[in-house]
Amino acid sequence: MKKNRLIFYSIIGILHLLVFLFTIYMDGKKDDLQFLLNLSKVIGLMKYAMFILLVLFVTNFVLHLRDNKRHKRENVQLIQELNTLKAKLYDLQETGKKTSEPNPPKPV
Repeated sequence: MKKNRLIFYSIIGILHLLVFLFTIYMDGKKDDLQFLLNLSKVIGLMKYAMFILLVLFVTNFVLHLRDNKRHKRENVQLIQELNTLKAKLYDLQETGKKTSEPNPPKPV
């Protein structure tokens, strides 16, 4: 895996972990009304985190499609090159067979 992709997945993982820990913390404080009222001031951060995760997800999807397209193109080129090499090998074998055949004796 490329270094850029590893960093990308690390950022996604860290954001998911932060959101998960935040929800656990909220669940622990669900009976504290003052906490919930104070939380409404900071809930915008949760929206931004979810938006960033959505953007990263879409980016990951686009990168995946691009990589698949590139791999398919490389596969087609490799198969074409393999077929070309097979044809050259077959031609070499055919010319080798023709030259190795004994010439019939000529009548005198």
